[in-house]
Amino acid sequence: MKLLTHNLLQCNKKGVTNGFPLIIRPRVLKHKESSYDKNFVLAMIPKLEYNALKQALGWVRECPQSMDSEGTANEGLPAGILPELPPELPEDPQSDEEFLKRLHVALFDIELVEGTLVCPESGREFPVNDGIPNMLLNDDEV
Repeated sequence: MKLLTHNLLQCNKKGVTNGFPLIIRPRVLKHKESSYDKNFVLAMIPKLEYNALKQALGWVRECPQSMDSEGTANEGLPAGILPELPPELPEDPQSDEEFLKRLHVALFDIELVEGTLVCPESGREFPVNDGIPNMLLNDDEV
């Protein structure tokens, strides 16, 4: 699951009013470099909750294990892979190429392979297996 996907997910459990952002408890991460497309990154900015993305990067930094592009397990992500993002979204991001490249890495190149997403209000856990989040609720949670 890419961090862009995480930025769009929330807990829809009955009674939950603050189910975003889901807390990431990573077990295995993967870095897979993708082609940088400035226009695509710019198109994603209005759809992002920037502070939630920064929180997600913080949770991802705590991961003990990662996988390379061939699926081999490693200890942690390679040094320097996780980008540092500024505290606030730049006023004119389209003129800041370095920021856009870092944002691209955060959104598209870091993948949660195994772990759990946790509702910040109810504590409900949603498993992530093979990069796929299972957001299905039980009958009594709908």
